Amino acid sequence: MQKWYNIENSGTETADIFIYSEVGGFDVNAQSFINELREVKDKNLNVHINSLGGSVFDGMAIYNALKNHKKKVITKVEGIAASIASVIAMAGDTIEMAENSLFMIHNPFTMAGGDAGELRKTADILDKIRDEIANIYASNSGQDVETLVGLMNTETWFNASETIDNGFANEVTKAIKVENSYDLSKFNNITSEKVNKVINNKQNQIEMAKKEVVNEEKSLLEKMKALLVANPKNEHEPGHEGEDEDTPAEDVDWAKTYEELKDRVMNLEDAVAELKAEVGNSNDEVEAKSGELETANIEIDNLNTEILKIKAEGTSVSKNTDPAIVENKVIDQNLTFFNALANSIKKRA
Repeated sequence: MQKWYNIENSGTETADIFIYSEVGGFDVNAQSFINELREVKDKNLNVHINSLGGSVFDGMAIYNALKNHKKKVITKVEGIAASIASVIAMAGDTIEMAENSLFMIHNPFTMAGGDAGELRKTADILDKIRDEIANIYASNSGQDVETLVGLMNTETWFNASETIDNGFANEVTKAIKVENSYDLSKFNNITSEKVNKVINNKQNQIEMAKKEVVNEEKSLLEKMKALLVANPKNEHEPGHEGEDEDTPAEDVDWAKTYEELKDRVMNLEDAVAELKAEVGNSNDEVEAKSGELETANIEIDNLNTEILKIKAEGTSVSKNTDPAIVENKVIDQNLTFFNALANSIKKRA
């Protein structure tokens, strides 16, 4: 059972008490604290405090027990003394504040249900508790109760020097390393809805992380299954000839097998990537050749058009030349040239 306090009895004239967590609880309450306190009744006490508060009634019981201690009590605020923890700090004959510590006072609060009468009754009880706490602050600080109630109503924070100035402490000590740290910006006006929202967000993050892990495991298992199916162990493979089905299976180094399968998966993925790259390059070459072929066909069509024009020109009559001779000569020369050019283009395509 984890306690929210620790009492160290070193055997010297002084014992150390550490209140470094939330005050009180269902399993470990003020009664347990006071029972252990009786064991050091004849010693001076150093009460080290770093707490955001907790149970008002447990805190009041601890305050009273420390106040009634026979020996000297020094309370040392070493990080934060907030809410009921600040009341416990008031139990010291000397109250010390580490120079980097904080002190906070506010009204007690609770959760209540019922009709209007029940809620009013609860509010009256809270006011009485507030007044008793204000009286404790007043007995140490010298301030009047009305002023302190006003500070409690607005939830007031003090640094070390301000705590001294307001009479809540006697001395500022050298800074020490704080064991716990708190996000103080979220402390003011905290509600159960805000707490539940934070808890739900954390639970959702955990569930999402679990799903990601499961999905990754499934993906790896699928790859491993695919590899096993693609390369099944059979009796025709080298090293498996003549194996008897009744032969006991050898122990398998699954860690080694897993690493081998993982390496094969990576190799296959690399091979697939290379194939995709090659296919892409081949497609580019095909497209380029197709473009060249299309260009060649256009050139051939253009040449055929020119040939037809030349044929038409060969039938024209010349004044100084025999028409038949001119026609045959022009057509033969041009046909020979353009046919050769067309054949050359087709070969290149």
